[in-house]
Amino acid sequence: MPTQTLADLTAKFAIRDHLSFHEDQPGMVQMRIVTPASEATIYLQGAHLTRWTPRLSGGGGNDVLYLSPKSALAPGKAIRGGVPVLFPWFGDRWNGKEYDVAHGTKSPSHGFARTSVWTVARTHLTPDGEVQVTLSLEPSELSASLGYSSFHVTMEFRVAAQLHQEMTVTNRGAEPMIFEQGLHSYFAVADVPAARLDGLRGSTYLDKRDNLIRKVQRESQFAFTRDVDQVHVHTSEPLTLYDTAATRSIQIIKTGSQTTVIWNPWSVLTPGLPDLPEDGWQHFICVETVNAADDRITLQPGASYGMAATLRVL
Repeated sequence: MPTQTLADLTAKFAIRDHLSFHEDQPGMVQMRIVTPASEATIYLQGAHLTRWTPRLSGGGGNDVLYLSPKSALAPGKAIRGGVPVLFPWFGDRWNGKEYDVAHGTKSPSHGFARTSVWTVARTHLTPDGEVQVTLSLEPSELSASLGYSSFHVTMEFRVAAQLHQEMTVTNRGAEPMIFEQGLHSYFAVADVPAARLDGLRGSTYLDKRDNLIRKVQRESQFAFTRDVDQVHVHTSEPLTLYDTAATRSIQIIKTGSQTTVIWNPWSVLTPGLPDLPEDGWQHFICVETVNAADDRITLQPGASYGMAATLRVL
């Protein structure tokens, strides 16, 4: 598909007073969205939402998402923070070695979608002031070298008093397609140890900080007391992140997602992350809407699968 220039995007998709396109860094086009209820920023690289700020009493004016000040906002570089879009695998590729050997291509962590430039397919302003955006991703030389040459992915954003993100994958090939997907949300919090996550009690998780041992979440609310990297499988219930120090809560309502991942590197792993400040871990908690591991998707030819997350701030 031909590259969409800034002038083309503005002429075809800008919405006066509500949606505009900018290129603050060469090759990094972003759209800035303004509605009566909230504001948002989305980069075309990665279909990456980096900011959502609702205007709500009790939590209005505060960013819901954390973006690392050290993140490289450059072509081909993954953005640290916001909501990275993960596809077609989560973390290290489960069958990456097969394709590394066959094609001589290294499988990037979390897939290729988060560093690919997406295409603007649609923008729309509803009568009640909600801005809707649809971005699409088609196969590329890189994706084909990694074994994904017949797919179509869309990311739909609905920006208003609440934020809705929906990822739809279509298999355009003749064989079943196996993939993982994720919305790797970095939620900004005022104080990590004071925060609590509700909605995972009784779930089974793979503890990636303890040799992937399967464990069960016993407590009704999860407290953050150390570095954490857990993959909670078969979990579709709504979640609530209590940002206690900021006297607000963030509700996460999932559809089509059977996996929840929670992550924070703490002071233990932060030194190994060059795009995160030394104190960065103190300002975010990742609560991710995912289909991975036990919940990996097998999509039949011609079929589509949708996964969505709706965020509300109280």
